[in-house]
Amino acid sequence: MCFDNFLLIGSLFYKGDRKVKDHKRGIVDTKALLREIRKVKRLKERTGISHAVDIIAETPDAMENYLDIISEITEDFIFIGGLNEETRIAGYRKAKELGINQRCGVNSISPFTTDNELEAIKENGIKYAIAQTLDPNAIYPDEKLCLLRNTILEKCKNLKIAVDVGVIDFTSIWLAMEAIKLIKKELAIPAGCAPSNAAYQPLINKKVSKMTARAINVALTSILQIINADFIIYGPLKAAEYIFEAAAVVEGIKGYGEKLQGKALDKNHPLYKYLMNLT
Repeated sequence: MCFDNFLLIGSLFYKGDRKVKDHKRGIVDTKALLREIRKVKRLKERTGISHAVDIIAETPDAMENYLDIISEITEDFIFIGGLNEETRIAGYRKAKELGINQRCGVNSISPFTTDNELEAIKENGIKYAIAQTLDPNAIYPDEKLCLLRNTILEKCKNLKIAVDVGVIDFTSIWLAMEAIKLIKKELAIPAGCAPSNAAYQPLINKKVSKMTARAINVALTSILQIINADFIIYGPLKAAEYIFEAAAVVEGIKGYGEKLQGKALDKNHPLYKYLMNLT
């Protein structure tokens, strides 16, 4: 299962991704994309951290082209995250056509996901999904738990899911932490979020430098790792170059504590794969 270990998720083809030459048709600078994918592969091997890519497409044609390209250059798990239902459904169908549906998931299922899309997910053999609880009527952890129980879990009943508790700004980081802990305790479902949504806002608003925004992203990611978030959507794939090794240090230290408590760790755990090689 893609959420068995701590998972970093990097986004591709979002608005502003300079590798995309045409967002409507899905035309990509494949050389630049391949450089980023290869860097992620090296970081995975160096750190022992698991990774998935999140595809953000604007149109069905773009989604199909992106999946054609990505399926050829990486074995990472793929989340299909088009900007509209038609685009996502095209992604589910294309994944089945390419024979990669077993390593694809949905990003995301929310209270607004239609029966039509849920049927397409089922028909095309997609087994995994991120459930999104970002909702103006569910701000606090107990409200997110109720939203899951009353609405979202029913939509996800045939899927293996993880919950994105939602992050908007810095204050919502604390709420995200508490929601992750509550959902894991009450429902035994993996949970995480995208702290990069908060980290990059000051950069967009021209209040901090790129270096500072990156430092903030690392800090927020580390905080969420400490409370045992199961996944982090860390922003653009190119951010892997600074997020991976920081995340590996945190996971390695956590792993050391687990080892002292008697837990057996895999030889590829960041404790052995990365942290011990720093001393």
